Amino acid sequence: MKIILVDDEALVLNQIRRLLSGYSGISVVGSFQNAREAIVRMPELQPDVIFFDIHLPELSGIDAVKLAQEAYPGVDIVFVTAYNEYAVQAFDLNAVDYLLKPLHQARLDQTIKRLMQKRLHKQEDITSTVPSRILCFRSLRFQRSGGSTEIPKWRTSKTQELFIYLLHHRGNIVPKETLLELLWPELDAKQATSQLYTSIYHIRQCLKQMGIDAPIRNLTIQEGYMLDTSRIRIDVDEWENGLRQASGGNWVDSHSELRQLLELYEGNYFQEHGYWWAENERERLRKLWYQHARSLARFYDKAGMRKEALAMYERLQDADPYNEEDGLALIKLYTATGRHKDAERHYYKMDQLFSNELRIGLPARLVNWFEQARMTLPLTE
Repeated sequence: MKIILVDDEALVLNQIRRLLSGYSGISVVGSFQNAREAIVRMPELQPDVIFFDIHLPELSGIDAVKLAQEAYPGVDIVFVTAYNEYAVQAFDLNAVDYLLKPLHQARLDQTIKRLMQKRLHKQEDITSTVPSRILCFRSLRFQRSGGSTEIPKWRTSKTQELFIYLLHHRGNIVPKETLLELLWPELDAKQATSQLYTSIYHIRQCLKQMGIDAPIRNLTIQEGYMLDTSRIRIDVDEWENGLRQASGGNWVDSHSELRQLLELYEGNYFQEHGYWWAENERERLRKLWYQHARSLARFYDKAGMRKEALAMYERLQDADPYNEEDGLALIKLYTATGRHKDAERHYYKMDQLFSNELRIGLPARLVNWFEQARMTLPLTE
């Protein structure tokens, strides 16, 4: 549990820090005699709890708490004061506790116990509503277990790109310098770092609000960040693992499972976002889909499962209309199943596409087969 202390008396700050040092699992990440400075540093320090004095110079503790809760929703508040007349106002602000000076260890024990219990309940709430998956095909979405997909609402487009970049490199440390150069190359180092801290803060807040159990680790020694997705499911990882298992066995037994997996590919990797740095992974996954889809289409064709083969070749042609081998296979299947008009329509569609888009004629093999077929089959109705 990370704690910030705010009190205008240095002696009080030292006393609270000393008392808190006796608890395991607790660290004081900042001590401030100025409330505004503490609030500015919150995105960087990411506190779980703030110990606020009520009587502060320039800005009262009550007003400071309102600003802190607006800037950092969900942070727990503990008031520390020499006066008890502000207790009602304090608890109106959902303060966890109200401590009177001078502090005593036994009374602080009760406060820490309350904070720990509240933190445990928060974790249980998050765990019970954790979305089962993060979806990366087509666009970024979150899906709760057994529920519909949700599109996260990001504060800025840079915040969204930062999260997707960390997700793209999940489980790996991303150096801070890499993020600054990628997202804020036009800003000086100080401004860019401030933007980075603020964006990390807003990502954490968004994930917390949506119940995503994927913490961003701040690795100080390596000066970088890492997104921990060990407790969340990622659709592309599940999809690729499923392909590997389904295609590694007997196709007679696994073709239905493989077909279901191929149907889950609802669009290219982060297709709607179009980030250039995701292009290599986007192309790798796309080729993986083509490879398995073509293998499955050929299996269906050879096994005489023409309805299934037609469906696969039609989808292959929709995805890659310039592939002459798939186009010829589809025309042959249309012909073999008596759909002569569809065969002719698809041939002329390919002819137009090659002529208008590629400025070349259809491959001789395809033309020769079609001309031969026209002499023996009633392609034109």
